[in-house]
Amino acid sequence: MLAIMTARHHHYLSQCYLKGFTKGKAKKSKLTVVDISQRKIFETIPRNVGGIRDFNRIEIDGLDPNILESALSDFEGVVATSLKRLSETGDFFGQTKNSILHLVALLAVRSPERREHMRTIRAQIAEVAMGVMLDSKDMWETHAEKIKAGGDNHDAVSASYEEAKRFYESKEYEIIVSRESHIRSEMIQVDAIVALLLKRNWQVLKASDNAGPFITSDSPVILSWCEPDSIPLMYRHSPGFGLRGTEVYFPISQDVALLGRFDGLDNVLNASRELVAILNSKMLCNLKKQIYFPRVGFEFYDDKKKIIVGNHILKYVRP
Repeated sequence: MLAIMTARHHHYLSQCYLKGFTKGKAKKSKLTVVDISQRKIFETIPRNVGGIRDFNRIEIDGLDPNILESALSDFEGVVATSLKRLSETGDFFGQTKNSILHLVALLAVRSPERREHMRTIRAQIAEVAMGVMLDSKDMWETHAEKIKAGGDNHDAVSASYEEAKRFYESKEYEIIVSRESHIRSEMIQVDAIVALLLKRNWQVLKASDNAGPFITSDSPVILSWCEPDSIPLMYRHSPGFGLRGTEVYFPISQDVALLGRFDGLDNVLNASRELVAILNSKMLCNLKKQIYFPRVGFEFYDDKKKIIVGNHILKYVRP
């Protein structure tokens, strides 16, 4: 009997997306990668970045563990066609628009860093809930009786109040959020974000002949305020996909990018050298660890509002 090999290296950054930033615009073409955390620049193919083991694996009885990875692979086939069509024609409507905005939503909420961030938040909430439950013996026993009455896991409340309190205060435990729980939350968020993205007007930005390439990163979807200085400080770092006065920037390839606003225009615009440099600077402020582009000659602005060539990037960007 032949063994069926299951792919275990899963990409959270689609290869069909990253190939638009390679020198030859193909999966086997090479990207230039700047790894800010390791302070190095190297070349590789899209397959070798933006992926980790079992990112999409679902371990639920009765389900193929590769079901999500397979579904995303099929989706990327559709996306690849849409990305190519948009880059070639500038037409952003119908199936092209729908599939690309789904890609934007997926990339906005699915990454190892975001999962760890969400795990930390959920662990903190669980810590607070346990502290409240153990605030008194009466409260502990009341919760324990409710759990038992509901027919749930009795092992969870088999310890005495004193034992549970001692364990809680020892902090010798780790709160784990399952991968399946992360995936479920992400897919709910994707549906909500796509609905909001569809309500925006979208400009298709095409890099002018004298402009360098658009760059992308391991955090390629940028949600920001259009006029941040007019936003109160307490809200300035928390724009939302449904809030007016915000814009979504997403580079499609080295030649084309999208800019979406609720009060913007649906049109195609030639992006000047200065605009491309501004948008590349926004991407440099949004990355987690790595940026990707076809050659070192991209441009960005430094803090003195001077255009800098990308081969000096490590002097200007810090982990």
